[in-house]
Amino acid sequence: MNQNNSNEEFNGDIKDIFKELFSMKESNIISAIFFSLILIMSTIHIFDWQKNYYDDAIDAKTEKDWSIQFEIEILSSEHTEVWQDEENKVIDFFMEDFPLKDDYFIGAVYITIIPEADESADITDPLVQCDAIAGDIEVNDLTAQWNYEGNNLTGQDSSCEDIYLYLQIYPDYSGNNKSSNSPNEYQALMPWNLDGWGEGILSIAVELDVNSVDQLGPVSQDDDEEITILVEVHTFSAKAIHNN
Repeated sequence: MNQNNSNEEFNGDIKDIFKELFSMKESNIISAIFFSLILIMSTIHIFDWQKNYYDDAIDAKTEKDWSIQFEIEILSSEHTEVWQDEENKVIDFFMEDFPLKDDYFIGAVYITIIPEADESADITDPLVQCDAIAGDIEVNDLTAQWNYEGNNLTGQDSSCEDIYLYLQIYPDYSGNNKSSNSPNEYQALMPWNLDGWGEGILSIAVELDVNSVDQLGPVSQDDDEEITILVEVHTFSAKAIHNN
C-alpha cells in the first residue's frame, strides 16, 4: 500500500527528481563537490581572461621601433609636340591613366621638360642659339601636397638644358626609409595606407621664346622647337620591419 502511494506521489516531474536527489545525503555531497568544481574552473577562467586582457592592453600601449621600407615602381608617360615662338601650351596628364598595383600609392611626380636635341650642335658656336623655355606645374584640384616646401613647381632654361620639376603627392613621402614608434605593425603602417592622393589631372604649362641671330642671315632664323615632356609617377608599397 505504501509502495502504491509512493508511486502515485512521484509523477516523473523534473522538480520532483531534483527534490529526491537533494533529499539524500550522498547526493548533497556530490552536488557540493560538483558546484565547487564549477566555481573553481570559472574563477580560473576569469583570472586567465583578465591576465590575457591585461597583457594585450600593456602590449597595445608599449611602443616598438619599426623601420618603414618602400618598394617603389615608376610609371611614365611622354608627350612630344612642336611649340611656335612665344607660344604657351598646357599639356594635361590624367592620373587615372597610370595604373596602380594593388596596395600601391602615388608618392610623387617628377617632370622633365626636354628641348629639341641636336647632338652635332656646339652651343659655343654663334650660329647656335638655345631657345628660352619656361615650364610650370599648374596648381589645380589634383590631390597633392601643394604647400610642401620641397616642391619645384616652376623652372626655366635658355642653355639647351633639361628642366626638372617635382610635386609631392603623398604626405611626407620622400622615397627614403622611415622609422616609426608604434605598438604594432598595423599602426606603424597606418600613415602609409591612405587612399585619395594623386587623383585628378596633372597640368604642365610650357612656354617657348625662340632665340635667333638676325645679323647672320636667314640660316640662323628659327621660329619653332620640338619639346618633350616626360612625366614619371613614383608609386610605392610600404612594409614595416620590427627592429629588435
